[in-house]
Amino acid sequence: MAQARTTRPGTKRTAARTVRSAPPPPPPEPLPLCSVPFCPFCMAVTAVGEVKPEFVDHLIAAGREFLLALRAVIDASLEGLDAPAKLERLKIE
Repeated sequence: MAQARTTRPGTKRTAARTVRSAPPPPPPEPLPLCSVPFCPFCMAVTAVGEVKPEFVDHLIAAGREFLLALRAVIDASLEGLDAPAKLERLKIE
């Protein structure tokens, strides 16, 4: 009885033998953004580049709100300072 032979995906059938194709090469490693070791900006860009865009948008919005709150605290502390004393002109005789 004759049986049909099937080939697996990734293999090619030749006249006398089966040849397997090579696995795809691994993706290249990302190149460093700058030559400074442990650069905080490059590390942040690398870390943020691998997350979802929604998370980045949320993080930027949270940072903006934090800076606005910090500005409000600074403005409030500056308003509480006393006004500078007025200068008087003294005549010396």
